Amino acid sequence: MSAIYIVATIIGVIGAVICYLFITQSIEKKRKQRQRLVAALKQRAKVFRYILSGFPPNFLTRELTMLVQRCLTDVLQQLASLEPKEKTHVEELSMISQQLQATQQRKDESKRPTLQNPQQVKDVKQHLQELYKFLMTLQKRGTIKRAEAEDFGDQIKHLVLKISVDSYVVQAKQAKQAGKNKLALHYFSLAKKLIERDESGHYTAQKKKLEQIITQLESEEDIQPAATANSEQEGDDWGDVETKDSWKKKNVYDE
Repeated sequence: MSAIYIVATIIGVIGAVICYLFITQSIEKKRKQRQRLVAALKQRAKVFRYILSGFPPNFLTRELTMLVQRCLTDVLQQLASLEPKEKTHVEELSMISQQLQATQQRKDESKRPTLQNPQQVKDVKQHLQELYKFLMTLQKRGTIKRAEAEDFGDQIKHLVLKISVDSYVVQAKQAKQAGKNKLALHYFSLAKKLIERDESGHYTAQKKKLEQIITQLESEEDIQPAATANSEQEGDDWGDVETKDSWKKKNVYDE
């Protein structure tokens, strides 16, 4: 065997080893990238499930519900493509698709459910926080336009207002049932003041009803008009929903 042949053989072997290592590293890199993508998608799906499961039926507007359902559908489609052997992705995708169709057919004129206790209010506020963070992420990615994000933000703002008013009304009714009319008047007044600062006009009927209740309580107990209610507490709650900019300046949810 000539020296040239031996050198050529050695060079060929070295070249084959280098090619093998390169291909192996490339495959390993792609495998790790795929694992990271799958993990990120599963985490994203977990957040979407958390958002969708955290509200009473029909609490979110139809538009907000459809937005999250469509995003979850997109994530599940990607997971089903990356993990074709995982039947759970396809099964969940089918279920979410059916839910999305039902949401599309839902009339968004029905009355929103009223939250009945402080813990439920706290839980729903936390879920609204996650939903708002999700919206801001979509806007940064360019998935939705700024105008759309602001419109969705307004919808969330009104939901925050609703549950804040609901919370005060529930506490007022509890106080009234316990014979604590002054305390009941205090909470009814806070609910009324929140509504008065809303400019949407969605709460006109509820405002009139609260005014009637407050007038009746003042008459029964000979209590001074409710202007002396705790303005600091009322102001803090309204700060959660006052402006679109407030969503960006601070955390608008009670921890």
